[in-house]
Amino acid sequence: MRKSISGVALLLATSGAIAGAQTNTFVAGTPFVSSALTGFATTGSQMTGMMVSWTFATGGSSSASWTDLTGGFHGVAIGTGYLRVSSTATTFTANWQLLNGAGQGISSIRLNGAPGRTLFDCGLNTDVTPTGCDNTGNGNGAFGTAGSADGWSLRTVGGGSYTGAVSAQYANLVGLGAAAPVGDLFEQVTINFDGSVGAGQSYTFRADTDNSSFDAPPPNVVVPEPSTYALLSMGLAAIIIARRKRQV
Repeated sequence: MRKSISGVALLLATSGAIAGAQTNTFVAGTPFVSSALTGFATTGSQMTGMMVSWTFATGGSSSASWTDLTGGFHGVAIGTGYLRVSSTATTFTANWQLLNGAGQGISSIRLNGAPGRTLFDCGLNTDVTPTGCDNTGNGNGAFGTAGSADGWSLRTVGGGSYTGAVSAQYANLVGLGAAAPVGDLFEQVTINFDGSVGAGQSYTFRADTDNSSFDAPPPNVVVPEPSTYALLSMGLAAIIIARRKRQV
């Protein structure tokens, strides 16, 4: 079943006129593996530990771990501002809010979900060849990965004072268990602003998340070729013979 039909109505009600264009791209990146999804109706409080980093328009960067901001929100403090979402409302229906309180322009925000057991569920569209996510937001009823239900690709909504263009990139495809990634779940998303979100400006968007049991990418285990094992054995034998000669 879908996460919530009311999410469509809510998005339309809060969209308003958006001055700048907003697009998404999707790259495979570094594959991640999750043993299972633990829920698709994720709230801000369920993303505790997610790592958020941001870069400044004048150079430099900073980062923080997702946590309780009190007042019914979870997120990270950015100077006297924040990036936050409701602690109790699912991200399928709740807006994310960025308020730049850093005193200088912010050019990008990156959300790494793995430390907070968080997956970004984009809008899967069966019309995309090969099947994958697109910029349409909700995936036209295509659920994608089993247990993930519908997703929303990142989408700018009304209410923020920032009116520039936005481009988001989803990266690090996630598959469940031994199954290959379907193409709708990603470990991270980076939001790039045209110019920057200026000091004191705000930006509001929608981005759906799921819960997962993963913590980190799978280890990249390199298995040596048989010839490599033979060389290692010969080298070890030479060392043993040399040591025995010294002892004689």
